[in-house]
Amino acid sequence: MYHYLLTSSLWLEALVKKEVQKQGYEITEVQDKAIYFSGSEEAIARMNLWSRFGNILYIVAYEQKQVIDFDTYFDRVYQIDWEKYVPEWYEVHIKATSLKSELGATPTLQWLAKKAIVKKLVGDNILREDPTKGTLGVRILIENNTLRVLLNTSWAGLHKRGYREMTGEAPIKENIAAGLVILSRWKFRDPLYDVFCGSGTIAIEAAMIAKNKAPGLTRNFAFQDWIWLPYDLLERERKLAKEKEFGGEYTIYASDTDRQVLETAKRNAKFAGVEQCIRFQCMDYKNIIDKKIHGWLVSNPPYGERLEDFDIVDIHKDISNLFAKNTQIQGGIITSHHEFEFYSKQSSWGYKKRKLYNGGELCYFYRKM
Repeated sequence: MYHYLLTSSLWLEALVKKEVQKQGYEITEVQDKAIYFSGSEEAIARMNLWSRFGNILYIVAYEQKQVIDFDTYFDRVYQIDWEKYVPEWYEVHIKATSLKSELGATPTLQWLAKKAIVKKLVGDNILREDPTKGTLGVRILIENNTLRVLLNTSWAGLHKRGYREMTGEAPIKENIAAGLVILSRWKFRDPLYDVFCGSGTIAIEAAMIAKNKAPGLTRNFAFQDWIWLPYDLLERERKLAKEKEFGGEYTIYASDTDRQVLETAKRNAKFAGVEQCIRFQCMDYKNIIDKKIHGWLVSNPPYGERLEDFDIVDIHKDISNLFAKNTQIQGGIITSHHEFEFYSKQSSWGYKKRKLYNGGELCYFYRKM
């Protein structure tokens, strides 16, 4: 049995918690941007493959309360069984974070942790590190004087699915896009529209959710090269994930005015294995404003400092009018354009808003009630 930390974007914690519970693991603690849980060895591969909303999966290698001086800190890091975790020639990459604790000098924390690990592995000798052989990412987290030593099993953030070879300007992160689809309460058998599709992320994530396609199926992870884990751990879980995919047909429309960006979106959908589910169109969003379409609209229109070639005010007014006039359309948009609330009140349609961060920018997802 292992203890894990799955990090999350702010305001997506509830979705991360649900996906951990869906896989049958026991939640032990929930914090801002952090879900702790206990699970089997298989959870290393399973959660990396299946987490749509999480950022990085860590193994909690060590935990100790009331670590308030550097000598104690060094000793606690040193006593970990680093011979198990660090194969010969591996590079050890350390990142430290301190929050509300006595020990707050992160450069010192990183230096002392590296010193403790080197001493445990080779004594007073020099640790030979070759990043081409492999890298172990170690995160030191001290919060309220509680020390946690974490091993990064994912390496790159889990929002990097591996299908997005190229992106348009101002792309939305994959885990945020997946969150919008779930938060919109889309019914998979109804049509879904993204009228500002860009590189296609929302449409692709919607198709993957509908097909029950594991988001991490085509990417690599740090733990793949760890010799202390079963060599076939990932392949076994990949095989099980493929067996769980659904084969139904879905109606997803993705449109944009930029033909070049649409070609990128088509390639991304092909890399993700969902190109059959999405109908890409070169079309101005205004073409659907007065149409009696039905289904869901989930989109990420231009706003804030994202792009300058659009009339931001008209776009948000038009979307607000679409939601107000068309009783057959559900869903919502993510935006930082605060006047959208004013337009929505003027056009008299009810919505529920939720805070989210898109690329570090505070936004709201406005879902039609």
